[in-house]
Amino acid sequence: MKTYKLHLIRHGLTDYNLEGRYCGTLDPPLCEEGVDQLYDLMERFDYPYVDEVYASPLLRARQTAEILFPGCEYTAVENLREASFGPFEGKTMAQLRNDEEYAKWVVPGSDYAPAGVEPAKAFYLRVREGIIQVVDDMMSRGVTSAAVITHAGVISAALAALAYPKLSQYEWNCEAGQGFTVRADPSLFLREPVLEYVCDIPGEDIPREEEDPYDLY
Repeated sequence: MKTYKLHLIRHGLTDYNLEGRYCGTLDPPLCEEGVDQLYDLMERFDYPYVDEVYASPLLRARQTAEILFPGCEYTAVENLREASFGPFEGKTMAQLRNDEEYAKWVVPGSDYAPAGVEPAKAFYLRVREGIIQVVDDMMSRGVTSAAVITHAGVISAALAALAYPKLSQYEWNCEAGQGFTVRADPSLFLREPVLEYVCDIPGEDIPREEEDPYDLY
């Protein structure tokens, strides 16, 4: 039976990443180091062949798509943009250490969201819907292999929501220009959206351990 592969890849570095600044809805370009790093990865590893590229509409994701998959047109998916960090955008943790709103927001497991910050549950559901949207589009058009260029938080939330083995959001972390390949079996996906982990990108297949079901986060 035909299956559908998604290659979820984090965008390259920006100056905001290098400076440790929150960068959600802000739209900086890739920095020179970020571009060089992507080309270095392309020289050392083979990225997957894909028939289609989907990307966050933010510039850093679109630029990454153009570098990693030159000549391949991409489809921007609004639901795959990064979360909004509201008043914390552009600031470092050091700059926010005395901010009472920030202190309440970063408490593990907290549902608190200051004005302008996208609530964690809303972000989780939006990202989940974005990946389902991509898979549905692939199935309707017969696209069996696609790259999804997006953000670290989007990738980790999407895989925590949909991927097997079940891992926490923090265990689906990846570096710039890297990510994960997952597979959708239509006979299963159409009944209950689920994605099977295949391998890390770039690199050889690396089995991932299932999380402890009692390790709540």
